[in-house]
Amino acid sequence: MEIAAGAEGGNVALGIVVLIVLIGLCLGYNTFKTRGFRPRRVETSLSAQQLRGIFAEKVAGHGWSIVDDGNPMVAQSALLAGIRQQIALNVVENNGRSVANLAVTRYSKKVLGGATKAYTLRWRMNAFLSHVQRLDASASVAG
Repeated sequence: MEIAAGAEGGNVALGIVVLIVLIGLCLGYNTFKTRGFRPRRVETSLSAQQLRGIFAEKVAGHGWSIVDDGNPMVAQSALLAGIRQQIALNVVENNGRSVANLAVTRYSKKVLGGATKAYTLRWRMNAFLSHVQRLDASASVAG
């Protein structure tokens, strides 16, 4: 009987360890997803108009459209994709260089708070940043 009680205690401990590891993996994965679309700041010699054109080309499209053409310029997903998501571009001129702030202003969340469709936001933001860096090798990205 003592052997059976010891085995049962070991199973409970193993179950608790597995549960802790699973919770840690879920939290880590959610952090990874939200970090992929964190706000970015780009300093470049490209003009504000060029940056706005790149934003319209790389972020809008494929089911997304520009819903606000001001400053900030806002691209939004279609309602057919589920809950709407938005990415905004704010550009200011500073000593002959443009400083662009790129940020997600709206994204969908799961019931327990995890981000959904984070890969789409990351893909669109990275496409914009990569294109800016291709056109201007001196562009610096922070964030």
